[in-house]
Formats: sequence, C-alpha cells, structure tokens
Amino acid sequence: MHTNNEKGTCDMVRAHWNGAVIAESDDTVIIDGNHYFPAKSVDEKYLVPSTTTTVCPWKGQATYYSVNVDGQMNRDAAWYYPSPSSAAKKITGRIAFWHGVKIEDTGPSEARRSFFDRFRRRPADIEHGHDDAAVRRMDDIPTVAAVVDLNDGSFFAALDGAVTIVDFWAPWCGPCKQLHPLFDAQAADQADDALQFARVNVEESPGVATAFNVMSIPTIIVFADGREIERETGLPGRRRLDQLVRSAGLLARKIAGQGAT
Repeated sequence: MHTNNEKGTCDMVRAHWNGAVIAESDDTVIIDGNHYFPAKSVDEKYLVPSTTTTVCPWKGQATYYSVNVDGQMNRDAAWYYPSPSSAAKKITGRIAFWHGVKIEDTGPSEARRSFFDRFRRRPADIEHGHDDAAVRRMDDIPTVAAVVDLNDGSFFAALDGAVTIVDFWAPWCGPCKQLHPLFDAQAADQADDALQFARVNVEESPGVATAFNVMSIPTIIVFADGREIERETGLPGRRRLDQLVRSAGLLARKIAGQGAT
C-alpha cells in the first residue's frame, strides 16, 4: 500500500483530468508505476463503461472505462482487473488511470512504498509459503554483453540515431524470465552498429515505462531514433520474436544505407 510512512501520516494521491478530480485517496497500490485507487474513491459520474479489454500475463484480464468530463471524452483512460490473479490480488476492486490523466501525489518521497517492493524477495514464498521457480527473482540470470541495461537517466540518449529493440521487464515477472534467454540469443546473433538491444527494469525505471504506456510485462518495443515503431505485449513465441528482430534489422539497414549515401 501507499498509505503510511514511519510516523503514521498519510499521503494523498489524486487523479485529475480536464479540470476535474476523478479520484482521491490516501490508500493506493502502486504496480508498474501506476497508482491503483480503491473503487470507492473514484467519482463514478466521470466513468463510462468501455468494451475494451487487454490481458496481462501475470495480472489477468483488464477491463476499461472511458473518462467523460464536461462532455470531453478520454477513451479507455481507466482500467481495472475484475478477477486479478493471486499474485496481483491486492489490486482487487481498484482502478488505475493513464491517457493524460494526471496523478498528483502529495506525499514525501521517502514515504513511497510500492506494493511490489515485497517482491524483491521470492514472491511465491511470500504469497503462498512455497518456492515457485516461475516467479523467482532474476538476479542470477546473466545478461549477455550485446544487451544494454538502460534506465530513466540513460534511455533517451541511448536511442538517439539508432534502431533499438527494448525488453521491458521486472525481477518478479515469470514470463520475463522465460523471455530473457531468447532475447539474449537474438542479441548475441543480430546486434551490430545499426541494431542494438536493450533492457529496462520497470521497477527501477518507472519513468520510461510510464512515458511509453508500458502497462504489462514483458513488453518489447522497437524504436527508431527514439520513436516507437512496433510493440509486442506479453511473452512472444519464437516465430514472433524472430519476426520482430528481422523487421527491426531491415529497418536498421535501410536507415544506415540512407545515412551512407
């Protein structure tokens, strides 16, 4: 929870858009850099049900709302998980926002506590009392030299002038663990001066993830000179990963060829 600091005081978090406060609470849960508000703290008069759904590999299926303020519609700007997985059970009955909805957090930085801070240890030990290899920390997994670790400070400069395939991941993510060796193998085989491979830990660098609306992990995004070209959400099959890399490689060679003329 985001609720209390060491002295027992509360941090107030507000979501507002188009001049209206849509939600306000001192009890939010933070996942992937997003504040999940208790449903009762959200002013339902601004919410319009949407038919949009998405699937997160570890949280489950998300359902969306559009936000309507004074006749201005922000489509699919809010989402929630009607039946989240056991790993994400703390967001049951909670709603999060994006698409320009501003989150104002009045709490001091030292009071920040993400719900998934606990997953810096083995989450299965915490949630279920036993060891589950699918969601263990990935600290012991080596990263090949061809994959560059980027963060909020280095990300945008590293992408300047290059075609880059970025793997957004987190240490507690089981599907991320499955993707790493496949991604690393592609990097070892395909990385060169025109095509680079990178990895961003969204837990340590939530700014980048928020900037590109990375709401589920793993997510792979292909960038060309900092602009998003293609995206794959969830664990891709080998064929899909090959396709992404091949497409990025063709683009990289094309750009490099144009620069050489």
